[in-house]
Amino acid sequence: MRFIAVAGLLLLAACQPLPRPFAHDVPPPNSAVLTPPDSAGVIVEPVAGAPEAAAQQLAAAMAKALQDQDVPASTHASNQGSFRLTGTATTRDVGNGNLLVTIAWQMHEASGMPLSRQDSTLTIPAAAWRQGDIAVAPLARQSAPFFAKAVESTAPPPLADSDPVIAVQSVSGAPGDGAQSLARAMADALSRSHLSLVEKPGDKANFVVVADVAVSPPSGGKQEVQIAWRLRRPDGGQVGEVKQENSVPAGSLDGPWGVTAYEAANAAAAGIAALIAETRRAAAPS
Repeated sequence: MRFIAVAGLLLLAACQPLPRPFAHDVPPPNSAVLTPPDSAGVIVEPVAGAPEAAAQQLAAAMAKALQDQDVPASTHASNQGSFRLTGTATTRDVGNGNLLVTIAWQMHEASGMPLSRQDSTLTIPAAAWRQGDIAVAPLARQSAPFFAKAVESTAPPPLADSDPVIAVQSVSGAPGDGAQSLARAMADALSRSHLSLVEKPGDKANFVVVADVAVSPPSGGKQEVQIAWRLRRPDGGQVGEVKQENSVPAGSLDGPWGVTAYEAANAAAAGIAALIAETRRAAAPS
C-alpha cells in the first residue's frame, strides 16, 4: 500500500525538521521490516545533471533501495542527524538510441563532511533517460548496499547503563487489529533503532509512547487516516509528538493491518528517537 503523507513533530525543548511518515517510498508488502541502525536516516536529493523526471525517479529508487537494506531513507524528509546522499549524472551517446549513464553518488554526514563515494553505470535508452522511466532505477540499486554499509558503520552501539528505557503503551481508535499491530510494530522499530524497551510489566521506563488513531467515514472509496504518536514522561507530561496523515482505500484497515503497521511505525520511530535525543541533550549539564 503506497501512501502520501504529511507529518509534523512538536518539541517542547527544541525545534527541528523531521521525517514525514507514510512516505511514497515506503517498502512494499514483500520487503523486510526496516531495521535502522540509528535514528538519523538518509535524505536522498534529486540527481544533478539528469532530466527532471529522471532526477526524481533516481532519488526515489535510491531511497527505496536503502530501505530494502534496512536503512531509513526519504526523498523529502530529514532531521538534524540525517546523512545526505547526492548524485551527479553524466551521459555518453553509445549509438542505437542508447546512452551510457554514470551517476557519481556521494554520501555526506550531517555536518557536511564527505563520508563515502561510489559510481554506478548503466546503458539505457535515451528516451527512458529523458522520461525518467523505471529503467533508470538500477542505477540506484547498484550502489545502495554500499551506502547502507557506510551508514551502518557509523552507528554507535547502545549504552546499557545510560540509554533511556521506553514503554510502548496504548494505541486507541484504530480499526481492525491496529491497536495491537501498531504497538507491536513501534516496539520493534524502536528496539531496532538501538533504543531499549521495558521487558516486563513493572519495569521502570524513562519515556512512554502512546498513539491515537482517527479514521474518517468512507468518501469516494477512500478514508483519511490520522495517527498521532505521543512521547510522554512516566508522570504523563508530554515531550512531543509525531503526526501522520494519509488517504487509504475505504475499509482496507478494518482487518489485519499487516505491513501497514510497520510502514507507519518505521516512519514514525525516527521522529520518536529524535525527540528522545533532543530531550536528553537539553537536560544534559552544559
